[in-house]
Amino acid sequence: MKNTFKLSLAAVLVSAAMGANAGISIVDNETGNFSIGGDVEFDFNFQDREGQENNEFNQSGRILLEFAGERITNNGHVFQVNVQPLMQSNGDVALDDAWFAFGAQDGWNLRMGRFEAYDMFPVGQDTFLEYSGDTANDLYRDNAAYVYQMKEGRGRGSDGQIMYSQNFGNVYFELGSMIGDRSVVFGSPAGTEGAAMYHNAEVVNNKDSVLIRPVVAYQAGNFGIAASMEANLVKDAVITKTSEVDISDRKGYGVTANYTTTDWNLIANFAYMDAVDEDNMTVGVNALYKGFGLGYIHANNEYENKKLSYTEGKAKVDTVYASYEFADVLEVDDFSIYLGAYYTTVDDQTTAKVFEEDTDKGVRVRFKYFF
Repeated sequence: MKNTFKLSLAAVLVSAAMGANAGISIVDNETGNFSIGGDVEFDFNFQDREGQENNEFNQSGRILLEFAGERITNNGHVFQVNVQPLMQSNGDVALDDAWFAFGAQDGWNLRMGRFEAYDMFPVGQDTFLEYSGDTANDLYRDNAAYVYQMKEGRGRGSDGQIMYSQNFGNVYFELGSMIGDRSVVFGSPAGTEGAAMYHNAEVVNNKDSVLIRPVVAYQAGNFGIAASMEANLVKDAVITKTSEVDISDRKGYGVTANYTTTDWNLIANFAYMDAVDEDNMTVGVNALYKGFGLGYIHANNEYENKKLSYTEGKAKVDTVYASYEFADVLEVDDFSIYLGAYYTTVDDQTTAKVFEEDTDKGVRVRFKYFF
């Protein structure tokens, strides 16, 4: 069994040529498997952003390769490895996943490396989903309303993560954690490239953080529901440079539910973040019917000046997005063309008026092929 994955480069290339563009299985037997796959995704985008002189028209995309291996032992244990290099059309090379896992078949599993944990805010067929102006999504940014979606502890961090998961019949449980420098959650203020800031104060990584993110999900027939929270266990891990306020004291909560039939996929999401001098709440619903997707996301942020001086009041973001999939184009399985569009606005009700009240919109044509 030790030699199962010890294949020469020549053998890999021959197998690849024989199974061109059909998903390449290098090894597949009762003791394990090793495969090479991936997908191609290229977009043609048009965006009209309020406050910018010229509309944007560009092409973006990437090619993802996936190397996946799994070994099953005689006593029912499983060992897994997954690597996903990413070649982007702008010339950059990146990495999606790179993880190793082991556990029991259909039982417990321990995963470590770089990956994404359970999606607590799925947005359906999001062919084109952007938020108005410089609205923050993946990072928190000053002067940009935050669309919080339970992502801060989900994964793909640069300092490592580990996750335990297990199925109990219809119940799924996972306990994810991220470690290291979590000041990367905060970005420079919208429209700038300077230091990371939080409420007009520069951010400093004081200690390495330990983020935990437990998830409990239940599936019964066509209906599913999941609940989660995320929090940092280390006090004063990320602080402001001068006043030394502990801004790593952030607690997030989320619930997502779905209902799926042959033709329909309905999803509802709720996420709430309790942070220093602000609360962020986001709700979203989306539906997919026979290739047509429609979604709506509303974010409401409330600010107060208690520990830091920034602004008071509310900022709201409303976003509508839609898409349609032309599946199996040219009668080729796994080749699709998507049409997508979004429309989004920001309503600044704060005293300092720190957010631009933009109305942005865009359309996209996406070419997607799995191999």
